[in-house]
Amino acid sequence: MTGRLGWSGPLGLLLALALMPAIGRAAALVDAPATNASVGRRVLLVTPEPGGDIAPAVLTRLRGELRAARFEMDVATIAADAPRRATVEEMAAREGTSAALGIFFGGGRVEMWATDASAGRTLMQNMRLDQGTPDRRAAIVAVKAVDLLKATLAEIWSTPPPGPAEPEPLPPAPEAVALPPPIAVVIEHPVDDAAARRADRFSLSAGAGWMQAGSVSGWTPVIAIATALGGSGLAARLTLAGLGSSSEVTKLEGSAQLTQQIAMAELLLWSRAWHRLRAALAIGAGAHHLSIEGQGAPGFVSGNQSLWSTATGAGASVAWNLHPNLMLALDARAVENWPATTVNINNAQIARIGRPIIWIALAAGVRFR
Repeated sequence: MTGRLGWSGPLGLLLALALMPAIGRAAALVDAPATNASVGRRVLLVTPEPGGDIAPAVLTRLRGELRAARFEMDVATIAADAPRRATVEEMAAREGTSAALGIFFGGGRVEMWATDASAGRTLMQNMRLDQGTPDRRAAIVAVKAVDLLKATLAEIWSTPPPGPAEPEPLPPAPEAVALPPPIAVVIEHPVDDAAARRADRFSLSAGAGWMQAGSVSGWTPVIAIATALGGSGLAARLTLAGLGSSSEVTKLEGSAQLTQQIAMAELLLWSRAWHRLRAALAIGAGAHHLSIEGQGAPGFVSGNQSLWSTATGAGASVAWNLHPNLMLALDARAVENWPATTVNINNAQIARIGRPIIWIALAAGVRFR
């Protein structure tokens, strides 16, 4: 009769207790690759409350982009008045988070902060929101956010999480090296050349200039209203000058008060000259009005006249964008009026108006993109 080892009773219980530590270590080795696979592959998205009208679409697109790169994404909502950079850096330091990405909307712009706490790296990008449809705007923000995150996580972005593998012996521990302090890198949004070449959608400016009309000269107020014609840099502008300013010419025989007004409709071609400086060429046509109030000396006849003439001109403009909605413009024009006008007192010419009229003006205004 053959004997058989029995596992019941006290002997089986003792064997089970002895094998439990070994079974636990084996289970830990089996689970270790899956645990290590998730380390360094989690991004925390930080958004304010409220987040903006395109925030849900941006969130959906970001989640898809990160999932394609084998990242997981969590979302944290903060107060609208919370400090942005400090909050994002604090969120990035949480255990199990490889990076934090903050997206903040406001004033037609979006500000993004990305932090990798382990590398001590913080990047920022500030960009203007496109004027297109909400889907297009959300797509642009998502793409820019992913690019910023790629720059932050350059070391691990393209490295897929490791799969199950045999445990390898650990290399010898390197000597302790002091880590450098966190470095903040600010990324300026590049100037959009196409946007810089475009004319303002609408602008209104007012100022003053010097007008030399033949032998008569003086200061004169200027008002200009401009609007864009498409997106190629063309614009139309209506300019009014003179507006009641006058000059006086005096002789022994009498005096004459000369008042001028000019209205010009112009076509401009804008182009970016340097950074916030833009330049334009202009051609236009309009009308020139001259009022003459003659006062004769005793024994001479007084008289008043009002004369109109056509005006054509060409010039150049330079505009400095002080602010997204403020500008300072310098304009120079040469205007040819036809016919030119001469003013006589007692058959002696005392003034000649026009051909050409030189006109230089400095104005400040508001602009709308």
